[in-house]
Amino acid sequence: MKRRSLLAGAAALTAAGSGFGLLWAPAASGAPSGGSHDAYFARLNALLKRDGPGRPVMLLDLARMDRNIDLISKSVGRDKTYRVVVKSLPSVPLLEHVTRRAGTDALMVFHQPFLNAVAESFPASDVLLGKPMPVAAARTFYRKLRSTKFVPEHQVQWLIDSHDRLLQYQALAHELGVRIRVSFEIDVGLHRGGFAKPEALRAALTVVQADPDHLSLAGLMGYEAQLTGLGANLNHPAVAKVLGIYRGFVDSVNAAGIAPEGLTLNGAGSHTLGIYERDRLMNDLAAGSGVVMPTDFDTFHLGLHQPALFIAAPILKRYPVNRFRPDPPENMRQIYYIYGGAWKARVVSPPDVGDAPYASTNQSPIMTSASVDLRVDDYMFLRPTQSEFVMLQFGDILTVRDGEIDSRWPVFQQTG
Repeated sequence: MKRRSLLAGAAALTAAGSGFGLLWAPAASGAPSGGSHDAYFARLNALLKRDGPGRPVMLLDLARMDRNIDLISKSVGRDKTYRVVVKSLPSVPLLEHVTRRAGTDALMVFHQPFLNAVAESFPASDVLLGKPMPVAAARTFYRKLRSTKFVPEHQVQWLIDSHDRLLQYQALAHELGVRIRVSFEIDVGLHRGGFAKPEALRAALTVVQADPDHLSLAGLMGYEAQLTGLGANLNHPAVAKVLGIYRGFVDSVNAAGIAPEGLTLNGAGSHTLGIYERDRLMNDLAAGSGVVMPTDFDTFHLGLHQPALFIAAPILKRYPVNRFRPDPPENMRQIYYIYGGAWKARVVSPPDVGDAPYASTNQSPIMTSASVDLRVDDYMFLRPTQSEFVMLQFGDILTVRDGEIDSRWPVFQQTG
């Protein structure tokens, strides 16, 4: 927000008697540093004041994250593949940590530059595209591929959602003289695209079968985010419906006689992975955000997971709010300005935070109750609502273990 717009907006709010005034007096100095944080965030605050860079940072609690990884691995089980979602964990060292602890080399990628980065950094990985990509993006991937250890013919499953897209990828395979592995996106009730009926898939399977030098079948992918938050298990009617639809597509593939050994049958996501612990249809389950737990993933099947990802922003200014109303809301009696802001995130510490009068990417106001007692240069902590984009906004991720900054992990570049 521009300064001129801010002053005009604040004046208007004052005239309206909103309780947000222009005439502030600085808060008294000498307030206890770190007040109003619980013990966990008080330790992080002290750490960052001692060793932090003095700007907004993304923190990752390694102990909490390891516990979350272990919960996901246990839920997937040994008879299925845990496929790590790259967009939700967009950092090579972070992905190395997760895949090593979980004992998997299966990744799901949603962005062409990330796919090229994965090919360079994870030469033994098996990669499933998480969305159907324009054929131009696939062509760019092949053009920019530098690794001689990563072999797309065996290690990439391109997601195909329609007969027309299959023909585009077939033409690319002929153009480049390569064989492309395809997995078909199937609609299992979300209605966000993909093959709607097993009958529609049959013609696509015929194309693959007729051109083995350029096309091979890798698997199916059915995303069922409509089950999020149901608290469902395998006996729930909505789950039974999803699995019934999925089974119909599997039967269609088997009838075509071209299903390879080890056909990928992918589904789930962090929200729903816990449903399928006893399922024997899908053999490949994806999850990413459940590793770090942004707020959008505070859902039923992730109830045992702990938040591991936080934005920490230094406090630049603190003022009491002029009381133009006789009884302002309790959680809007003072105002702090933090370094940066307007992220997809919610304040988690201190508590008793009210609605901000506006958002700013420069210095964002945070309204609190009078009981909050933080000083300038203390930190406020926010939980991202998502991880996939927010994690790319702060430079290196600062990992924390045993009360100390453990590492600095670079994140992916969105272009390249």
